[in-house]
Amino acid sequence: MPPEVIATADADGATPAVAAATQVQGRIVLGASCTIHEAPALRAHLIAQAAHPGPYEIDGSAVQQIDTAGVQLVVAFALDCLEKSIHYVWTGRSATLDEAIRTLGVGALLESPGAASYSPGGASS
Repeated sequence: MPPEVIATADADGATPAVAAATQVQGRIVLGASCTIHEAPALRAHLIAQAAHPGPYEIDGSAVQQIDTAGVQLVVAFALDCLEKSIHYVWTGRSATLDEAIRTLGVGALLESPGAASYSPGGASS
C-alpha cells in the first residue's frame, strides 16, 4: 500500500540558490511533491543546507503532496536547527503542507524559537 499522501524537494534534485543579499545563509525550497519517493533527494538537500551556518528560509508554498516521510525530514531539520540554536523562518506554506503538519500534530516543532508563529496563508512575521 502506498504511503498516505499528506508534501518534498524537487525530484530533479535541483538545489535552490543561497540568498546572498540578506542575513539568510541558506534557502530551502520544497518542491511540489514531498513523499517517500523524493525523500532521498530532500534528505540530501537538507544535509547540504545544514552545512551553512544559518539562519535559513524555508519555502513550502509549492507543496502539492506530502506524506509522513516528507514531514519527518522537515521536522528533523527543524529539530537540528533547534539543537544548534539556528534560526529559520517560513516564507510560505501551502494549504497541503499546513494540513499535513496539522494532521501529524507537529506544528509546534516547526516554529523557530523566538520567531513569530507562522500563520497559514502568510509568511512568518
